This record gives sequence, structure tokens and C-alpha cells, in this order.
Amino acid sequence: MGYYFRRNILALVLLFAGLASVHAQMNIDGVAAIVNDQVITYSEVKKLVEPTEEQLRAVSSGLDLVEKVKEARLNTLKSLIERSLIIQSFKKEGYYIPDNVVDERVTEIISEQYGGDRNALIRTLQAQGTSMATFKDDVKKQIIVSAMRAKNISQSVIISPYKIEQYYQDNIQQFTQQKQVKLRHIFLRNSLFKSERVNDKGEKVEVDPQYLIAKEIHQKILTGSDFADLARAYSEGTQRSRGGDWGWVSESTLRPELAKVAFSLRPGQVSDVITTDDGFHILMVEDFRPESVIPLSEVRDQIEQTLQQDEKEHIQQEWLDGLRARAFIKMF
Repeated sequence: MGYYFRRNILALVLLFAGLASVHAQMNIDGVAAIVNDQVITYSEVKKLVEPTEEQLRAVSSGLDLVEKVKEARLNTLKSLIERSLIIQSFKKEGYYIPDNVVDERVTEIISEQYGGDRNALIRTLQAQGTSMATFKDDVKKQIIVSAMRAKNISQSVIISPYKIEQYYQDNIQQFTQQKQVKLRHIFLRNSLFKSERVNDKGEKVEVDPQYLIAKEIHQKILTGSDFADLARAYSEGTQRSRGGDWGWVSESTLRPELAKVAFSLRPGQVSDVITTDDGFHILMVEDFRPESVIPLSEVRDQIEQTLQQDEKEHIQQEWLDGLRARAFIKMF
């Protein structure tokens, strides 16, 4: 009982101490969270989450937007709590970031993002309602967080051959190459105006002039004309300049009506004119690859990197969980 009583008293002391230290600020800004003796305000959360909220408003509305905004704000607050814990740990361990390190990073940012124009950065900060001093402080915090994360996983992560092989077997579908065709394509869009012609039965029928052109192109291909040359001359498809060359494609990357035809052709064969809701297509298959599994030897390094990254993230999470367990955190 004594332990829990003292722990609760300590929590209350920290809470009231934190609240007292920001009493004046609370009149103009709310407290989103307290992390030990540090305060995170709603304005800090708002500043970081605003770009995300703008993106959400562009694609969502109503209750869906409300829920997504709530989630974004909560995730941002958790991120700020995490940052506060890391910075406090940095200070507790007696580390120090010299001002020249911060200045060098600021210079890099100006070079990379503002074309070396310091005044452009200053104008941007003024438009955002912030100062260079605040910007430098944010940069310093970023450096501290990066340094502490790097320090925490400085040891090399070794992945055993067994784990690599096990991952390969468990995720074999990930390393399965779907059957593919090497495809060329000619596309003509629907005409805005139809024309009339008489069919074999002597009946007047409405015909798209583009369909007639597609039939002529198809006949030229069948009589020996080069598919690529005709694609460059007539096609309205995205790969016209490349002679209609789509390269290697799988069934899942093609629209169903084209995939069905493409994968029924043998290398060297040309399709009939295919009519879709947007126009007319002619396909030619140049080559075919059956479904195959990529050998482990070709993806071993890729798997090892994936498992190393997973292990590093696990180490990071354990470290952060330890910081949280030893901290007093209150979210409002």
C-alpha cells in the first residue's frame, strides 16, 4: 500500500508542477499532454498535424473526415510524447549538441530546400508565423532524436541463414513472378461523330470511322507491315513514341478485356481489333514468360535487409517502451 500511495502522490506532484509552470500559457493555449515535467500544447500538435488535415479534407468528408482527423491528431500527439521522452533521455544522460552542428544542418536545409537563399527560408518562416530561433530549436530536436535512435541501435544486427530461409518459405508468394507477355499496343480513341455505311445485307448501319481505320491498320499488319512503325504513325496510346511497346506485363496490370486477349495469343501473334468503351485496340505478343519462383540466392540480400530493419524497429520499440514505463505521462 505504501508503494502505491507514494507513486500516486508523486504523480500528483508532477501533474500540479507541470500545470503550474504553464498556468499563464493555458489562458491562450491548452495542454495536450504532460511528459514528466514537460508540457505539450495543443498549438504544437496543431502545427504538426495541419498538412495532414489539409490532405484529409481534400479526400474525405462528414463523419469519415472527423474520425480520420481525430486519429491524425492522436498519432501526432503520440509522436510528440515520444520525441519529448527521447530528448529528456538525451539530457539525463548528459549529452550536448554544439550550436555549430545545428547551424551546419540549417545551412544544409537552406541549400537543399531553398536553393541556398537564406532569405527565402526567413520569408517562409514569417508566413508560417514562426521565427528563425524556433526553427533552429526544431532542427536541434530533430538532430537529438536522430542521434539517440542511432545510438540505441549502433550494434550490428545479425540475421541467421535459418531466419532468411524461413522468411523465404513463409512468403514464397512474394517471390513468385506471375506469367507475363512482352506486349505492343495500338490504340485509337472513339470518334465524336459516327458515319453510316451499308453492310453485307444491304442495311444502313452506324460505324465509328476510327474502327474502320483500326481495321485498315490491322490488315496492313497481317500483310507484313511493321507493327511498331504503324503504332508510331497512328496510335493514340501512351507508348506511341516507343512503337506501342509496353514491355513485360502481367495479367493484373492490364484491364480485363485486354488481358483476356493478350494471354490467349502466342508469341508473334496479333489480335483482332478489340472494341472497348473508350476506343479500339490492336495487340501483338512478342514473347511469353511462364509463372516462376525467384531463387533464394537472388533475393537473399533483400530478405536479410528486411529482417535487419524489422529487428532494428523491434529494438527501437523496446527502448521507447522502457522510456515510457519509467515516465509520468498524462494526456488530456
